[in-house]
Amino acid sequence: MDEFSTLEVMLVDNEDLVRRGFRQAIGEAPDITVVADTRVGEEALRMAELRRPQVVLVDAECEFIRKLAQLSETAVPGVGPGVIVLTSNALDSHLLGSLKAGARGFLLKSASQDELISAVRAVAEGAAFLCPTMTRRLIDRFEILPPPHERSHAVALASLSGRETQVLRGIAMGRSNQEIAHDLHVTLATVKSHVSRILAKLELPNRMHAALMAQRSGLAHLPQPPRAKQAEAAPCPPAARPEPAVRRAW
Repeated sequence: MDEFSTLEVMLVDNEDLVRRGFRQAIGEAPDITVVADTRVGEEALRMAELRRPQVVLVDAECEFIRKLAQLSETAVPGVGPGVIVLTSNALDSHLLGSLKAGARGFLLKSASQDELISAVRAVAEGAAFLCPTMTRRLIDRFEILPPPHERSHAVALASLSGRETQVLRGIAMGRSNQEIAHDLHVTLATVKSHVSRILAKLELPNRMHAALMAQRSGLAHLPQPPRAKQAEAAPCPPAARPEPAVRRAW
């Protein structure tokens, strides 16, 4: 996509006010354009096939999502829209059903504007995007951790610094990098650096595996330790007083 092109998005929801709100939120991104919005139904499918948006935001049942995802087979091969489910239905069954139907993104309607725009950009580029809440549910549901390493989880986790342990706890609780940065009063770049070191130390491929290891080890349920900043601010023991100089007689 060149600097003058934009991502074309279509909104599908039965509530006019909902579509209007999301149109306004997405419209503030300079690289995203809402090309159509309509209610769920055959008209929405025809409009999607005609306009061929790169991303469709939809709140619908799995059968309609499946039809949207299959438009690449009925229109231009390989040019189907990326479907993001944007719903207030936070049931695991709806999440799993939507993913099986072909959706590449899943967001709750309570998502922030930044999260919404990030999801659109990610799916338009062919990636997947799940909100942190539903990511944590997937982690709880599936056994995705690779075979155990020679080191035990306890030994591996003991290699982390205090700050890295706090970051890992946030990951295990389904917190985004931005939320972890806010909680720990550090920059987003600092959190990303900690995450990279955590994955390297634990010899894990991504944060999802790290989250599952932390949850299995009970890290997410332990009480929060004192923050490193507080520990660093603790008063140091008074320095030993120098011995009084001995006057020598010359």
